[in-house]
Amino acid sequence: MKNGHFYFIKDSFYDALPDCRLMTNKGYVTGEKGGRPCHYCFEYEGVYWMIPISSKIQKFQAIYDSKIKKRGYCDTIRFGYVNGQKRAFLIQNCFPVTQDYIDEEYTINQGTIPVTVSGDLSKELDALLRKVIRLYNSGKCIVLTDLDKITHFLKIS
Repeated sequence: MKNGHFYFIKDSFYDALPDCRLMTNKGYVTGEKGGRPCHYCFEYEGVYWMIPISSKIQKFQAIYDSKIKKRGYCDTIRFGYVNGQKRAFLIQNCFPVTQDYIDEEYTINQGTIPVTVSGDLSKELDALLRKVIRLYNSGKCIVLTDLDKITHFLKIS
C-alpha cells in the first residue's frame, strides 16, 4: 500500500466493527470492481490510516462552512479532486486498518493506473491526519469513528 493512493476496504472489516461509526460500505456490484467509499491512504508509524471520500459536496460544504463560521477553522473536512471529480475528504471519519482488510487499490485504465491526488493536497491531508492522530494519542479525539474500539480490534496502539 502506498501513501496518497486509494483503496477499498473489505466487507469483513465493517462486519467486525458494526458499532464503530464507520461509514457504510456499499460493497461491490456482482461481477464489477470497485465500491464505495474508497479511501485515501496514509501510513503513519507503521499503521495505515484511511480517509473516506464522498461525492456529496453540498452536504459537506455546509458542515465545513458551519465549522469555519463557529471556530474559524475546520480540520475534519477538506475538498479536492479525485480522478477529475471534486470530492470531500472526510477526515472526521478516518480510521486505521491493517493490510489484511484491504480489498484492492482504486485504479483506472483497466487497472493499470493508480488513482492519486495532487502533491499539495496530499501534503495537506497527511498533515491534518498526523494532527488528528497526535490529538487522539494525547487523549483528545476529534473524529466521529470509535478509534479506541478499532485500534483494540486491530491490536495496534
